[in-house]
Amino acid sequence: MIKRLLLIILGVVLCVTPLFAADKESPFLMEKRDFKKQFKTIALSPVDAAAALQMPDSVAAIIEGEVAEHFRKRGYTVVPSSVLAGIREKMATEVGGTEDALKAQAVREHSLRELWFRQRPDAVATIGVTMSRAQFAKDRAEWDGVKQRIEHNGRDKGYSGDIVVSSVAVAVYDMADRVKYINYGGIEVLQMREEAQLLPRPPESYFTDEKRVRKAAQIAMDPI
Repeated sequence: MIKRLLLIILGVVLCVTPLFAADKESPFLMEKRDFKKQFKTIALSPVDAAAALQMPDSVAAIIEGEVAEHFRKRGYTVVPSSVLAGIREKMATEVGGTEDALKAQAVREHSLRELWFRQRPDAVATIGVTMSRAQFAKDRAEWDGVKQRIEHNGRDKGYSGDIVVSSVAVAVYDMADRVKYINYGGIEVLQMREEAQLLPRPPESYFTDEKRVRKAAQIAMDPI
């Protein structure tokens, strides 16, 4: 079982914590059949990731594109993240920036309220890239619907344990700020094995496999 060390704030409007994690059977925190009945229009928040991951804007666009396309194929109306980003930018300018924690919080809250008022969505979907730990053995890790071989130097002497990995996380909130869906799709292993040691891969090597990035977003959305 994956032991999540860190769940990145998804977008800048809402945050997801392990307290809201879906159980093993379903990522829905409501009856699945009621999800489609209750939610018709979904507003997306900008894709966010930890600064350490140095995620390029092009990767964020790929992830959002996959999420948006999946919603549309399932019959939902999608409000792109650029709408919320524009509201947030305008409000940040009005309050004089978001460097101050209190101002940043105010911008997040007011932006969300303004989004509900302007667009009248039924829900907001947050999208982010999380970092966590997954179990590995025989230079192979498995987590969040994917498997990956671990880059290594030196013979495998039965090494096993936990390794840092990344995943796409998608969560859907209703108008009362209650999470109704949360799911993950694994992207890639962020470490390599050097003999018996696990060392970080260089950040410039992250997100280079577009197929894995797209697949991660698809896995996160698949139950919907």
